[in-house]
Amino acid sequence: MLTQLEGQSSSMGVKSYGISLTTLEDVFMKVGADPTQELNKPQDLSLEDDNLPKPSYTSSMNLIKNQCAAMFLKKYKAIQRSWLLWLVHFFLPPLFVILIMAPSRLIGINDLPAMPLTLSKYEDPIVLVEKGDDLGGYYDSYKELIKWKNYDVEDGRIVDDMIQLTKDSPGTVRKHYIVGASFNHTEVEMQGSSKAFPTLTVWFNNDPYHSPGVALSLALSAVFRKISSCNDCDMQFTNDPFPFSDETQVNKIVKGENKGQQLAVYLTCAFVFTSCFYIMFLIKENTSKSRHLQFVAGVKIYVFWIVNFLCDFATYLVIIVLTLITLVSFQEDGYKTAEDLGRFFVILLYFGWAFFPMIYIATYFFDVPANGFARMSAICYCAGVISFQIIKIMKMEAFKLKYVTDPLHYIMLLIPHYSLASGISESYTTFSYQKLCDVLFEKCALVGLNKHDCLRNMTEKIVDICGNPVGVYYKWDSPGIARNILFSTIGGFALFLILFLIEYDTITRLVERLIFKLKPQYPIENIDEDSDVAEERKRIRDMTVGELTTTYDLAVKDLTKYYKKFLAVNGLCLGVKRYECFGLLGANGAGKTSTFKMMTGDVRMTYGEGWVKGHRLRSEMRQVHRVIGYCPQFDALLDDMTARETIIMYALIKGFQSIDASYLAENLSQSLDFRAHIDKQVKQMSGGNKRKLSTAIALIGDPSILFFDEPTSGMDPATKHFFRGMVCKIRDKGKCIVLTSHGLEECEALCTRLAIMVNGNFKCLGSVQHLKNKFAKGCSFSIKIKKDASEDSTRKIEKYIEENLPTAQLRESHEDLLTYSISNSDVPWSKMFGVLEAGRRNINEIEDYSLGQGSLEQVFLSFTKKQN
Repeated sequence: MLTQLEGQSSSMGVKSYGISLTTLEDVFMKVGADPTQELNKPQDLSLEDDNLPKPSYTSSMNLIKNQCAAMFLKKYKAIQRSWLLWLVHFFLPPLFVILIMAPSRLIGINDLPAMPLTLSKYEDPIVLVEKGDDLGGYYDSYKELIKWKNYDVEDGRIVDDMIQLTKDSPGTVRKHYIVGASFNHTEVEMQGSSKAFPTLTVWFNNDPYHSPGVALSLALSAVFRKISSCNDCDMQFTNDPFPFSDETQVNKIVKGENKGQQLAVYLTCAFVFTSCFYIMFLIKENTSKSRHLQFVAGVKIYVFWIVNFLCDFATYLVIIVLTLITLVSFQEDGYKTAEDLGRFFVILLYFGWAFFPMIYIATYFFDVPANGFARMSAICYCAGVISFQIIKIMKMEAFKLKYVTDPLHYIMLLIPHYSLASGISESYTTFSYQKLCDVLFEKCALVGLNKHDCLRNMTEKIVDICGNPVGVYYKWDSPGIARNILFSTIGGFALFLILFLIEYDTITRLVERLIFKLKPQYPIENIDEDSDVAEERKRIRDMTVGELTTTYDLAVKDLTKYYKKFLAVNGLCLGVKRYECFGLLGANGAGKTSTFKMMTGDVRMTYGEGWVKGHRLRSEMRQVHRVIGYCPQFDALLDDMTARETIIMYALIKGFQSIDASYLAENLSQSLDFRAHIDKQVKQMSGGNKRKLSTAIALIGDPSILFFDEPTSGMDPATKHFFRGMVCKIRDKGKCIVLTSHGLEECEALCTRLAIMVNGNFKCLGSVQHLKNKFAKGCSFSIKIKKDASEDSTRKIEKYIEENLPTAQLRESHEDLLTYSISNSDVPWSKMFGVLEAGRRNINEIEDYSLGQGSLEQVFLSFTKKQN
């Protein structure tokens, strides 16, 4: 056979041929499979069944509905599978409201309450009494009063005892010795004679509040009991402060000494964490490349973000409702009527509209969800809470910085969290002004004064407040929230516009054009380029765009990618047709993944052009995504979803009906041999099963072009074997396939053509056999010697090879194995095979032998050793 091939290859149209050895994996598939697992082995690829459901594109509206359903499914499962975290998220703002409103009852512009002057407000009080020369019996009355009130009383000399106690235990004195009394008499000269009068001296500790009043009340009560001879009588004394003056109340409102100010600061703190919580899922989705894979699957950008916003806003509305319920339960003025709650709802509503697009844009700047949450929370806290407090202080009249704070306030209103704090504070300030003016006019009405006469005798500040209409919350001037609503609404629209400009690559294209004009970056000419690579480049460059798109399903011309100054991909030219499987090989860092990312739209090319089924890679990536299937190098999966839910989601994105999507999930899982794991969450699946799931996603919708980036990593041999057969069948149906793999045997089995990349360049290009013939010179063979053979027999075999194949070099010699290589490709295969076969027959010590051409691995290693 070999003799005929060598002699008649030209006449038979054979360009090249080779001989390869059976691999251990092939042996395993033949004899090593467990026969008991017959029922569980991978079945024929279900996508080849013409009776399978196909994507339904009856109308674009139906497709949009399907994609909306897929996005809702994704968000629902994310919330369902992390319900505890969401529960904390829901109740964080209500908890802050409770922590704010409970103590804030003591803070406000209300008049101070009356307070009884008694010892009961102090902890374990001790009353010190000194009898002295008591002439009126007041000492006994005082002491009985103290005992009657169940307080401790001690006798002693007040001055001496207090000095000593203060030296020995100052803390006890400050905390427990509150009041005291000493009883004596005073000699008074009256009409030439002296007369003694009883004297009562009241003592008090100046550290505790209200101790002078308490000391005096006890002394007067003792005197009253003595005079009235009523041992069960008592006098109650109360400290009742004067009401705040109108001027004082205005100053307290202006300085922020009210519940609105406290609520503005602390509730905004709560919403800092609440709003930044939404960034975590999006960062995880972005960094895992799941978002990109959804776009590759065909989900429309506006569908993705609108559904995401609706789901997020629905959960945010739950938080608003819980916050309002908590707020109204306290029945505080300004937060208890339907009008008050409606106004508060509007404030939280416009805040949500403004902060969601800000969070969405922020996802592009973080890679780790926890870091994104922490850093974004810090940014929002500084920009919202701290800046609000600083500007509030700067607004005080004492600083005279109105010319600075007014424009600064307008600018900061564009920041959602600042606008929220400002809106809550301004709203309560308006309420407080209205309440103050209503009380003022009621007082004036009691004395017959109208509004004009009432304000005539008031201060200028009160006239400014009450002289104009009060209670108008939605006004432009301060205090009013019209500015907050307008600025937040405009800010929300602007941020959404920026988001969509980013997603549609509008900003990226403009920036790239500007950078390219300022500092153009071109591919670098490769001087030592292989002839096959140069021929492909010339063919691609000489063809028109129309010729390229009609001849090739995938074509790239001068495809180049720079990362800053680093050249990752250098001017690749390539065309891949239908019925072709193209393999891309290279060491880590050679540029394979960057090439794949440019072809699938994950990154933009720096220079060059590409077409997929006639669609430009630069400007028509959405159309490109409709015709490709993509299995990325790293599993772009959502951990909280099951394999079934994942397939259904992508099937819905592709346009399948719900019932067909469920059937497809069953079919693909059975075909790719992960049916037993289909209802497991992705995070519970093994690496191999995750790769099977990623492969299944790429196959959904019968795409015209398939991109497989390391598709079989982690798969078991049986599934690998099935996958190879599946790819071959798909290729033979007219599909175009591009793949990368570290399994060189896999490329040999699958690829009709392949290229080896080194430092961003194609070093060789062609079929596997062509590359072997061109770059893997010669062949190698091994001779297995019987175990009972002597050393003389081994030397006999070596001599036989030297005589018949003089160009053969002995590479390895073990006890029973001799390995030779022949670098001279002029030795015919028929001669080598004939010599070895004759030796096996004539030399009994030869057990068996193997003969094969240089492997693809040798070709690969010869090039990749040049990789930087």
